[in-house]
Amino acid sequence: MRETSFGERPLTPLEMSMTITSMLIGVGILSLPRALAKETVAFDGWMSIVLAGGVAMLLGMLVTKTALRTGGQPFLEYASSLISRPLACVLAVLQGIYFLGFCGYETRAIADISKQYLFNRTPVEYVSLAFVLVIVYAASGSRSGILRLNVLFLPAVLLVVSVVVIFGYRWFEVENLQPLVVTSVTGILKGAKEVVFSLLGFEIILYYIAFMDKPEKAGKAVMAGIAVPVVVYLVIYQLAIGIFSNIGAVNIVYPTIELAKEISFPGNFFERFESLFFVIWIMTVFNTAAMGFDLASECVSFLFKRLTKRVRILILAPLAYLVCMFPQNMSEFAKLGTLISYFAVSFGITIPILLLLVGRGNKGGAAKHGNGST
Repeated sequence: MRETSFGERPLTPLEMSMTITSMLIGVGILSLPRALAKETVAFDGWMSIVLAGGVAMLLGMLVTKTALRTGGQPFLEYASSLISRPLACVLAVLQGIYFLGFCGYETRAIADISKQYLFNRTPVEYVSLAFVLVIVYAASGSRSGILRLNVLFLPAVLLVVSVVVIFGYRWFEVENLQPLVVTSVTGILKGAKEVVFSLLGFEIILYYIAFMDKPEKAGKAVMAGIAVPVVVYLVIYQLAIGIFSNIGAVNIVYPTIELAKEISFPGNFFERFESLFFVIWIMTVFNTAAMGFDLASECVSFLFKRLTKRVRILILAPLAYLVCMFPQNMSEFAKLGTLISYFAVSFGITIPILLLLVGRGNKGGAAKHGNGST
C-alpha cells in the first residue's frame, strides 16, 4: 500500500467520511433541539434541518472541488500560487484563528457540561486545563493517528445515539409534534442558520484530502460525512420534541443529555446511562478539538516554516486555553460560538470557494492566451 507524502498510510474514502462526521458531531447536537425550538413551532424544525443539510452539502461539494484542485500539495501552498504568498499568509492567520478558536470553544463547552453533570465540585478551569493537555498530547503525535481515532470512536458514538433513540421512544408522545407546518418562513430560515452552524467543519477536507488514497472520491466522502449528522440531528430533534414538547425543549439547556438521563433498562441492570453517554461524547468532542488544534498548528507551520512541531504546540496550547477561558458567562460563550461560526463561513468556506473561481478563471485565461498566441 502506498504512503502519503507524510510517510503515513492513506485514508480510505470511508475513513474520511467518518472523519468528517466526527468533526460535525460535536457539542452542537447537545443543545441543537433547544436552539431549533426557540425559532420554530412544534416539530417544524425538521424543515430547518433538511434545508440546512442541503445547504451544507452544496457548500461541502464546492469546498471539495477546491481541495481537489490542490493536486496533493498543502492547501495554503496552493492558495499562495493563486493569490500570492502575502495574501495566503493573511488567509493562514485568519484560518488559524478560526481553528484555534474552534478548539477553545469545544474545550470550554465540554468543560462546562462536565462541571454541570459530572464534576460539580471541580472548577471549570481545571477541567479545561486537563482537556487542553490531552489535546496537546494527541496533536504532538502523528496526524494520521488523530484521524484514525475517528474510525475508532465514531461507531461507539452512533451506538450510544441508537440506544437513546430506541429506549427513548417509550416516552414519545405524537401529540407534541402537532400542529405541523405553522412556523413562518423567517422562523424556518433562522432555525436553518442554527443547524448550518452545527454542521460546520467539513472544510477540514481542504487540509486532509492529502491523506486520502483516492482523492477523486473525496466528494462522496464529504457528502456521506455530512449526511450522517443530518440524520442524527433529525432523529434526536424529533425525539426531544416528542418527549419534552417544543416549550419544554426551549427551557432545557442540553436536551440531548436530558434524553440520555431518561433512559432506563429493563431490570435496572445498568443505571445512570447518561454517564456512559457523556463519556462517549467526550471522546468525539476530543477528536473534534484535536483536529482543530492540529489544523491551527498547520497554519502556523505555513507562516513560520522553521518552527518545529513541538515549538508550534507550545505556542498554541496557552492560546487555546486563553480562548477557552475568555467567556465569563453563558451569554459570552454563545457570542464566542457565533463569532467562530462566522469565521468558519467567511474564511473556511467562502474564501476557498472564491479560490475555486480564481483557479478556473486563471485556467480559462491561460487557455485563451495560449490559443491567441498560436
